[in-house]
Amino acid sequence: PNNSKGWAVRLYNDPMNKREFVARCLTEICSLSDGAAFQCMMQAHQNGRSVIGNYHREMAEFYRDQLTEQGLMIDMIPLDDE
Repeated sequence: PNNSKGWAVRLYNDPMNKREFVARCLTEICSLSDGAAFQCMMQAHQNGRSVIGNYHREMAEFYRDQLTEQGLMIDMIPLDDE
């Protein structure tokens, strides 16, 4: 209710993880299609950051925590800020 627009979960490029691993995490944890995961990963690779998706807070926190556990660099911001 206090934030009806939801939250953007963002992926940051990092030198540690292979691109295939990052894309696989996105498909397995966030249920992205292979194509969407690849695009998201490539955008982070090229631009330093990309938005995985917009979710309600509980889902955003879940994805952030799960992806962070895999070693990915993730944050989440309220969409109101964009």
